[in-house]
Parts: sequence; C-alpha cells; structure tokens
Amino acid sequence: MTGAIRKKFLSVITVLFLLAALTIPSGAAEETVIVLDAGHGGNDNGTQGTLNGTTYYEKNLNLKVTRYLWDALGEYGGVKVYMTRYDDTKLSILSRAKAAADLNADLMVSLHMNALDNADYFGGSEIFVPAGNYRPELAEEASEIAEKILSEFEGLGMKKIGVKTSLLSHDDYYDYPNGQQADYYGIIRFCVQENIPSMIIEHGYLSNQADLTFLSKDANLKALAEATAASIAEHYGLSKGSGTKITLQEQEPVVIADLPTQLTVGDEPITMRASGGSGNGEMRFESNDKNVLQVVGDQLVIVGEGKANITAVKGTDGTYLPMPSENYIRITVEDNGAAAITPEPEPATPTPDTEPTGSAGGQESPSGTGTAPGSPQESAQSTPQAGQDDDPFPLIAAIVGGILAALLTAIIIRILVVRRRRKKSITRKYKNSGRGSRQRNYRR
Repeated sequence: MTGAIRKKFLSVITVLFLLAALTIPSGAAEETVIVLDAGHGGNDNGTQGTLNGTTYYEKNLNLKVTRYLWDALGEYGGVKVYMTRYDDTKLSILSRAKAAADLNADLMVSLHMNALDNADYFGGSEIFVPAGNYRPELAEEASEIAEKILSEFEGLGMKKIGVKTSLLSHDDYYDYPNGQQADYYGIIRFCVQENIPSMIIEHGYLSNQADLTFLSKDANLKALAEATAASIAEHYGLSKGSGTKITLQEQEPVVIADLPTQLTVGDEPITMRASGGSGNGEMRFESNDKNVLQVVGDQLVIVGEGKANITAVKGTDGTYLPMPSENYIRITVEDNGAAAITPEPEPATPTPDTEPTGSAGGQESPSGTGTAPGSPQESAQSTPQAGQDDDPFPLIAAIVGGILAALLTAIIIRILVVRRRRKKSITRKYKNSGRGSRQRNYRR
C-alpha cells in the first residue's frame, strides 16, 4: 500500500469511527441508576417486634438501613442512587415503582423486615425477586445480585433462608402480556412491566428475638447496608469513588380541569387540560382501560363503552416522585348506538382499580401468616407505561451503524481490488523487462 493510499485509508477509517461514536446511545456512558425504597412509612408501620420493653417498628428500621445503603452506594463512582423516601412518609406502591421507571433505573431495591405470629420461628434473611414468567432476564439478573447479598448477610451472622418468588393466581387483569401469572408483590410486578430488575430484601424477622436483637443495633443495620452495597457494586463493576446521592420529593397535586365524567360512544376526541405538579417535565395522561378510552398526546379518544380512569402525571426532573395514583378522574362511556371511532385503536389489557388481597401465593413460611413485604395496599388506577421500550434511538443507531459498516466494507474491497490490479501490473512490468517472474511481496 503506497503512502497516499495509506493516508486516504486511515482518514476514511477515522471519519467512520467518529461517525460510529456519534451513533452510540447516550445512556451507554451514563451512571448506573439505583433506586432504593424504604418500605412502609407514615401511618403504615409495617410489622413490629418488642425487645426488652422497646417496640421496634418496621418502617423505622427500613428507613435506617436504606439511609445506610444510600450512603454506602454513594461511595462508589459511576453510580447515581435515589431514595423514594427520606423521612416518615407514606407513599403508594405505584408511585415507588413509577419513580424507578421515570428515572430509567438499572435496579430497584425495596427494603423490608418480616414477622410471623410464631415467635419461635428461626428467622433469617430472604429476598424476593421476579419469578421470570415474563422477561426472564430480569429474574436472572435480580437473582444473581440477591444470592450475593444473602451470602454477605450470612457472613454477618444472619441465617440465609434463600432467594424466593411469589405469584398471583391467574387473573385476566393481572396476567402478564404473554398470558403467564404475574408476580404477587406490586413493586416487583410494576418493575417487571417497566423492564427493570427489582427485589424486596427481607432482612430478618422482628418476631424472632435473635433476629430482633441483631436488627435493633444500628451498627448491624449499617453492616447489612454496606454488604448490600458491595454486592450491587460487584455486579455492576463499580469501584470506590464518588457517586451521586439524591432524595426524591413529593409533588404538589395535579388537577384535571374541564373533563366530563360521562361520554358517549361516537363522541369526538376531547382535548384534556391539567395543572399543578412540581416537576419540570410535560404533563401526560394515562388510561387504565384502553378498550374504553385511549390517550393520544392530550387527546382523549373514545373507543368503546365501559368505565375507565384517566390519570394526569407531571413529568419529573429527577428530584420528584411521580404523582400518586389517586390523581385521576373516573369516566363512564355509554353506547347510544352510534358507530365507534374507526379505525379502532389496538386494544390493550385493562388494569383494575385495586391490588389483590390475600396471602402471598408462593411465599414460604411455616404458618403462612408472614407479612407481605410491599403487599398491595393502595389503588393502582393505571398501568405504568414502558418508556424504555419506546425509545427510537437504538433503532436509528442500528440503521446508521449498518450503513457505516457497509461503507467500510465497500472501501476495504475497493482497496483490495486496487492492490490486486497494481500487483498484476508490476508483475507484468518485471516479466517484460526480462527480470524473470520475481514479484514484490505486498502483504504486510
């Protein structure tokens, strides 16, 4: 390859690599995002245990260990760690899960304590993860992290019960899109829908005196948090450094204005308006039953008769929790014989207004009376929208990358052809000059 050709080749390669670099999704170099959720809070105490005349409430212990974990993870570089609550505040399950979705979290960790009516139960630590009925890769990732955490806990003196799953019974409202049973716990179920690995850590049993004695000491809670942080850091390849720690705040209420509570099939789409919220993002609207009402931007489209909830949510700026699910208006659609809107939008499986109640399906415990960590308590009027899957940038990057690869291949082929032609020309030149068939070796 002559100097001129070599220079041109290197120039082309440099340009192609620069262009390829521009097509890499922006999230590739971003910090790992971890959302920590201290279970319960406010008037929801969770479970409790009494030791030497002192009552220990789960909500307070959850908050302590979450704060310690928040601090411990913040000591690693390349991580951005959030807390859903930093004080004694009650949050809806949906708002906790939506916080992880809005922040495009890499992992959602909800921290809890357990209890049983049987105080003699041996106790120990266990972690609930997705069952893998839908998006099994999430279950695999969460299970891998959970096993590391429990091994660390065991080294601190906590009995390792194991990594567990719990499922709801088959229900058209709750089944995953592939028809499989949904995970029982709301935090896990919503995170699976949002394509986020998640887990519920049950540090121990407050009904067990040995566990409670251990968990009542702040030093032990800190040790558990540091062990959890080390396990998460190992999984994501984080090194000691300086991370970013952020606490999320509650938003002011959002009010939906001038929206009728009764519609009729065949009505024209309605423009929706809402005000309030503390985030800097745009207002968006969601429907919990897309067979009745669908949302296109700020347009409410009547699809069929029935009842549906419309929820208004103010986009966040990374410091506010999503709006609580109670912020909705109930709309009844009646069929007056008029033709439905055509073409009819693709129907979607509706989400019911309330969480299921009852025992924790596959939860293993001797008496079956263990508290349900993150068990559904608040209404869930709308299904979180999977914003991650709707991002068109990876597709664009793939198309551009394919074009660049094709161009690079064509350039290389062209160079090889030129080399071959030049080689043949030189060979003929040597032969014609009477110097035999000796050729220069152009392979380098």
